[in-house]
Amino acid sequence: MKRDRKSRSLSPTFVCVFHDDVVTRMTVYTLEKKLDVARGVRLSRHAYQQRTGKAPPEMAKAHFEKDGTTLASYSASDLVKEITNSNLPNRKQES
Repeated sequence: MKRDRKSRSLSPTFVCVFHDDVVTRMTVYTLEKKLDVARGVRLSRHAYQQRTGKAPPEMAKAHFEKDGTTLASYSASDLVKEITNSNLPNRKQES
């Protein structure tokens, strides 16, 4: 598959804003038609912890984007539902 020169990746980027205003941007290997929010959440939490040395706080909002276009947006409550539905541990259980 030939990529456009402007495109950085075939995969979308999960952009997550935590409640302390730290932002993570993680490329997530997923299909655009079936975005893997749980994977984006896991990768973002891990990146936060690696960068700050602290447990990640709650997520304020997030979205998937590709080539400057937003594919899907998620509020804090959407992210909590996704964490619950995918059996990811919530922030309080990780501490």
